[in-house]
Order: sequence, then C-alpha cells, then structure tokens
Amino acid sequence: MAKRLSRREWEQLAMRLEPEVREAFLRAVSSIRGDASARMVEELLRSGRGELITEALGINAARFSSVAEAIRAAYLQGGLLSALEIPPLLSQAPLGGLWRPSRGYRVAFNFDITNPQAESWLRERSSQLVTRIVSEQRETIRITLAEGMAAGRNPRQTALDIVGRVGETGRRSGGVVGLTPQQAQFVANARGELADPERMARYFSRERRDKRFDATVRKAMREGRPLSPAQIDKITGRYADRLLQLRGEAIARTETLTGMSAAREEAYRQAIEAGDLDPRNVIGTWGATGDSKTRDSHAAMDGQERPFGQPFVTPSGALMRYPGDTELGAGVEETIQCRCMKRYRINYAAEAQRVQR
Repeated sequence: MAKRLSRREWEQLAMRLEPEVREAFLRAVSSIRGDASARMVEELLRSGRGELITEALGINAARFSSVAEAIRAAYLQGGLLSALEIPPLLSQAPLGGLWRPSRGYRVAFNFDITNPQAESWLRERSSQLVTRIVSEQRETIRITLAEGMAAGRNPRQTALDIVGRVGETGRRSGGVVGLTPQQAQFVANARGELADPERMARYFSRERRDKRFDATVRKAMREGRPLSPAQIDKITGRYADRLLQLRGEAIARTETLTGMSAAREEAYRQAIEAGDLDPRNVIGTWGATGDSKTRDSHAAMDGQERPFGQPFVTPSGALMRYPGDTELGAGVEETIQCRCMKRYRINYAAEAQRVQR
C-alpha cells in the first residue's frame, strides 16, 4: 500500500546518507594531501610556475569520483523510499469507500535509477560538483600565494600553507587544499591577526577556531607580542582543518538532500511516464523546515502549490521544481544546504475515474 513520506522519515534518511558523502569528500582531500610533495610545490613557486600547482597535486575529477558514487547512492535511496508513496494502479470498484488495487495489477511502483533521465541528472550533477571543486582549488591556491607574497613568506612556507604540514601522526594537515576560496581567505586573515598584537582580538570571533589555543593567544595579547611562526602555523593549521570539516558537511548536506529531492521528483515522473499517474492529478506543495535556519524566502514559500511539472517561484523570482533544484537557474543563495521538503498530493478520486475509463 502507498504510504505518505513524513518529514521525520525524510530527515532520518538524510542523516544516514550524509556521512558517506562527507567522508568521500574528506578521503579525496586526504588522498591529495598524502600524495603531495611540498618540495615540488616549492620548486614550482621558485620557478614562477604557480599556476601549475593544481594539476601537479593531482586535483582533478578522478580524485573525487567517490563523491559522485556517494551522491548516486543517496539518489537511489531517495528514489526507492519515495516510490513507496506512489499507489499501484487502482481498481474499478470502490470497497468501503476506498479504491483498492485489484488482482492482476502490480502491487508497487519500481524506481529505476538506470532510466535515461535519472542517469542524465546524476551525470550532470556530479560533473558540475566536481568541476566546481577543482575550479575552487585553483582560486584557493591563488589566494594563498598572493597572501604569502604580501606577508613576505618564503616559497617553502607557502608550499606548506597549501599542502599542509606533517604532524605527529605522520600525516599532513592544515593546508588549504579542499577549502573554498572564502575559507582560504579566512585562514590567511587569521594568520595575519595572530601575527599582529593590535589585531589579535579579532581571532576570537572565528567560530571554527580550536579553543584549546585560546589561552596561548590571550597570553600573547597580555604581553603585547605576536605569536611565534611555529605557533601561528599550528593554530591556523587546526583552524583550516576545522573549516575543511565544515566544507565537507556543507557538500554532504547539499548534495544528499538535493539528490533525494531530485530522485523523489524522478520517481513521480517515472510513474507518470508508465501510465500509473496522470500529472494533472499530482499536486506539489512546498514545505519549509520552519526553524531559525530556514531562509526567509523559503519560509515565505511554505504552502505554495504547483501541479506536477510546474516550478515553485521564490520571492526573488527564482524557479525550482523541488528544493535544491538548480536546473531552472536558481542560484546558491536559494539552494545551498536547503532542508525544505516537497510534499506530493494525489487526487485519488480523479485517478479512480481515470482507471475506470
């Protein structure tokens, strides 16, 4: 029997799937760091070939293929769960006021991830994500190079700022690889603050800082001196690692929820394509999460209804067929980490009449 998907079930599925997407991204970054040669990056900097660093580090689509696979898994699970909402073909006779499946009809709708349209969505979404990540790394490295030059850091120091430093575990950490350009700027700004007693207090406004170092920073402030280069490297390295975790969480939440929503839309599209539903009998309603993190624009859309195939419209005029949808031009301000949920309502009476004809 068809079962309406609740928000609780939706959120529980997302919570189960997000960690794999996040860990796939972090493993890819760890792999790049693990294979990185600080000496090679240093030599490129000394020879004035900094634009080659991204390629030299092996930051490419292949490195992030596991992220694409994790997104595919989230898409599949979202589609399979959503297919349970779709009723089997209805019988021609009412029983107790309800329309029930009759013998000979299939008892459930099957979501097909190999459907050409489903495959196309996955291919395009994964390609866009990986392309964006690689492109961001070029800009992240450019920012780090520019900030290092402005601060008078030598090529060796800048190379380590990029790829990270080898710690007691034998692994590299603290580099800017994997960060967004904005996050790389945050790290550079924090480095400047810790080196300047007059600006050091600003460091405490950084929510992702490692507070275990706060006492060290406060002592330097009281004494009116900058931290040592080694202290700054350690503190900013830990700050960069925490920003990387934040980046992984943002990617996981955005891609998991968008993939699940896209698969849900695809499940209904496949049911319509198979003749199990008439699109005129399927109504979508925008359901905002309704907490303090909900965008004002999405809260304003709560309850907005659209027939299947027609997009929702945000107060700014952006069009989305489902939460997270970017295919109609909606920007990141409407889609990143969106936790809204589209509800589907089927006009069972109209469907029953359709089957009788």
